[in-house]
Amino acid sequence: MAIIKNPKFIILLYHKIGICPKNAKFPGLYVTEENFESQVKYLKNHGYAFLTLSELKALHFYYYHDSNANNDKYNVNVSEGDKIPNNSLLKLNLINEGGRYVAITFDDGSRSVYSNGLNIIKENGVKATVFMVSGLVGGVNDWDIKNGENKDEMLTVNDLKKMADCGMEIGAHTKTHPHLSRISPDAAYNEIFESKNALERLLDIKINFFAYPYGDYNKEVKTLAEKAGFWGACITKTGIVKKESDFFALNRVAIRHNTNLFKFKRKIFKVKLFY
Repeated sequence: MAIIKNPKFIILLYHKIGICPKNAKFPGLYVTEENFESQVKYLKNHGYAFLTLSELKALHFYYYHDSNANNDKYNVNVSEGDKIPNNSLLKLNLINEGGRYVAITFDDGSRSVYSNGLNIIKENGVKATVFMVSGLVGGVNDWDIKNGENKDEMLTVNDLKKMADCGMEIGAHTKTHPHLSRISPDAAYNEIFESKNALERLLDIKINFFAYPYGDYNKEVKTLAEKAGFWGACITKTGIVKKESDFFALNRVAIRHNTNLFKFKRKIFKVKLFY
């Protein structure tokens, strides 16, 4: 297979799947089931391959950092401890002939992702990554409630395990959802490292990726995420993943309550064209 020289790696950012309440303080966090499903089907129908973030990193390495990408003896990491030869990437249907890739991510760990989104994900054969606030597993969105938002149930341990069993990747999103640049480095590292550690204990899986709450990070916070043992981390700045992209500041495309299919198509077109 010929290697596409400039593959398009797009990471989408979602939060909650469901109807936005009229009194919601942050309506942009909601995407209806109808819109989510139409967006997923649009991507499928236009030849995009869905990836977890660990798979995205493996393929990024395959395209850009392996000088002999067709050498079957060369290995890339897909998950901790696993080495997958390049020829196996083809067998796993990870390589897309058109070089179009998309990774769906959900920040926070709202239970609506499980109750309203999982069936859509399963029925369409979609892979996704959910960033969970580890200290609030089975609880509620304390940080948002303090800011005047409606109460929202968070994913439970059982929910997370079922999602992982369906092929979804679980990532970490700190213990309590603070602004990491506004607290001490020691406190920030504790939030970052302990979120990874707690989720790995709870779920008995490796947690490879992190998302900065509020997209709030700086050079020092980024260094702390790498020190904690993550493979990469997501921000909220708009863009795609390029050859030179910093894997500890991965750009995403935010999908909001008013992103209907027309606006979604426009977002995808613009991000590929201008970023």
